[in-house]
Amino acid sequence: MKELSLGKSVKGIEIKGYSFGNENAFNKTLIIGAIHGVEPQSKEVCDMYIEEVKDKLFPEDCYLLLIPCINPDGLSLKTRGNANGVDLNRNFPSSTWKSVPVSGNNSYHPGREPASEPETKIIVNLLKKYNFKKIIAIHTNHTIQFPNVPMINYDGEQSRELAEKLSNATGLLAHADVGYPTPGSLGVWLGKDLKKISTTVELDDKKTSEELYKKHVRLFEVGVIC
Repeated sequence: MKELSLGKSVKGIEIKGYSFGNENAFNKTLIIGAIHGVEPQSKEVCDMYIEEVKDKLFPEDCYLLLIPCINPDGLSLKTRGNANGVDLNRNFPSSTWKSVPVSGNNSYHPGREPASEPETKIIVNLLKKYNFKKIIAIHTNHTIQFPNVPMINYDGEQSRELAEKLSNATGLLAHADVGYPTPGSLGVWLGKDLKKISTTVELDDKKTSEELYKKHVRLFEVGVIC
């Protein structure tokens, strides 16, 4: 395992990534946690996986870059958005990006322009640097305005197979429609615009991190090797 410094948040907090395996492997995976600061379990299950595998042999034909917390300011502030009040999952440079929250709720503020935020830029730049075969974003279904059930959400037909494999591994249903508009989201940008294989995992916000990890640990195992 290697610890990487990927950049800094709005408040200057270092954002770390952890890499495993062979960087030259074709099967490269990016896993991202804590895009929203009100979903701490999404970071904590990533931390648990790191602790479990950091001293173990990793498959030589795989590479994993794991970012447990892309939004440390939001996590500290207990807000959905970052320190600028921007919802990072509405700030990606997708064709659907809107300059105002479609719901009128500033918890979903998209920022002054696509990829305006340093945390968003980190992910955009990683996608330029690495040809990831697949990207998995881990969330919880924490509800501010739009409720949804725990699920494996995917955008684009190319992502269906990964979503179904993760569904079989976790027991979470795979859905192509999260149930509400997500302009400027990571999933839309990756799946619809870049045609990348990607999924958004929505874990049960009512469960503890320990419960979620015990129940869904195969999310990581299957996500890496498939």
